[in-house]
Order: sequence, then structure tokens, then C-alpha cells
Amino acid sequence: MLPDMFVNANGITFTKRVLEELNYPAHVQYSTDVENKVFGIHACRNIDKSAAPFSKPRGEQTATLSCASKNVLEPIREMMKGVWDDKKRYKVMGYMIDPKTMIFILSEGIEQAFR
Repeated sequence: MLPDMFVNANGITFTKRVLEELNYPAHVQYSTDVENKVFGIHACRNIDKSAAPFSKPRGEQTATLSCASKNVLEPIREMMKGVWDDKKRYKVMGYMIDPKTMIFILSEGIEQAFR
């Protein structure tokens, strides 16, 4: 299983491998690079600026993690206007750039069939 993120009209789903690679962080900071169409997740502490709840501890997080927050989904959808179809599902592979940060290059997204 690869560290993938799935994006569709209703939200984002991160595979369990994303959680494993980031070591099941309880809180993360989301970031975007609009010019390069990159979405990032950085593991952080709950007291850090812009910290958002993310994963349960390793033993309790038994499945994928979904996020339907408009604060996360809307910037991604905005970056992909004209490239992605809102009614379809896309898979984007994650890349670790340091031990606490994973990025997703949205332009590399591949259309996926719904399960």
C-alpha cells in the first residue's frame, strides 16, 4: 500500500500508509502551494499555530482517515479547477520531504473509479 490521498467532491481520504509514514500524529498543519499545486501535511503539537486534529494513536486508528473540512478541501479544489472533474475521484501519491512532512503534488493526480 502506498501513501495515497484520495480527493472527491465530498472530501479527502488518507490511506493508512500516510498515517504510518507520519507516525500517527494527533495534530497536523495543512499547507498549500497554489503556484505549484502542492498540498502538504506537517505533523505538529496541538499548541502549534493552525494545528488541526488528525489521527488517533497507532493502536486505535484501524482504518483510513477522512477529512471533509471545507478549510482543507476548498483550497485543493480551487487549485485543480479546470484540471479535475468535480464529480470524479482522484488518487494522489504522497512524498515524505522530512520525518514530519508529507506533500502531495496535485498535478500528478490519477482518476480513480469509486469503489
